[in-house]
Amino acid sequence: MGYRLWVLAGIVLAFLATRWQGRPPATLAPHRAWLTLAAVAGAVAGAYLGELPAALAGWSEGPAGADAAMPLGGRTVLGGLLGGWLAVELAKWRLGLRLATGDGFALPLALALACGRLGCWSAGCCAGRGCDPAAWYAVAGADGQTRIPVQLIEAGFHAVAAVVLACAHRCGWWPGRRLAAYLAAYAVLRLGLEGWRGAPPVLLGATWYQGLALALLALAGCTWWRRRPRGISGSAGPCI
Repeated sequence: MGYRLWVLAGIVLAFLATRWQGRPPATLAPHRAWLTLAAVAGAVAGAYLGELPAALAGWSEGPAGADAAMPLGGRTVLGGLLGGWLAVELAKWRLGLRLATGDGFALPLALALACGRLGCWSAGCCAGRGCDPAAWYAVAGADGQTRIPVQLIEAGFHAVAAVVLACAHRCGWWPGRRLAAYLAAYAVLRLGLEGWRGAPPVLLGATWYQGLALALLALAGCTWWRRRPRGISGSAGPCI
């Protein structure tokens, strides 16, 4: 499938996952549409603004010209995640909401990103470095060159995360902290994968995208810690 078809598949799966998770808590239901709008708008803005410094300064990753295959130009998932998260927090502040809202976003996001990374693979963007064709991990990229398949690794991560998050929803694991756990794990993955991409180091040997991953890890890690259970005993209940 082409990039646009993968994006469409991600949107459909995210919608179905949202419906499968059921209705949000009564206190959240009246604000769900506004929070979703804030998440989408913040993610789109963050994706483009997060890529802008890299594009202007020549810090972008992957083969030259890959962004030309992307509709509307280059953008970064890490910037989108940071922008969407911060936009939701701002919307919650304006609405006077103090409850955790990330659990409902985690599973749809994982499915959307799994499809999105398959779209990146088909478009040839966000590619890994070229490698020896004889290497066991070598895969022919969209440009015909054998590369480290970092997009496929990411797609596999998000697919596995979606399964774990579906189980967490079904069994009541990590209430209020599922999105933080998922994005913290993703940030750690990106810190490692960026070493297999072509982006140049910017500061202290780290690339621009590793800097964004560190920011996401800090935000998700602090959220996980802040929302830890305090003085609560017992299990979440049976999982059937």
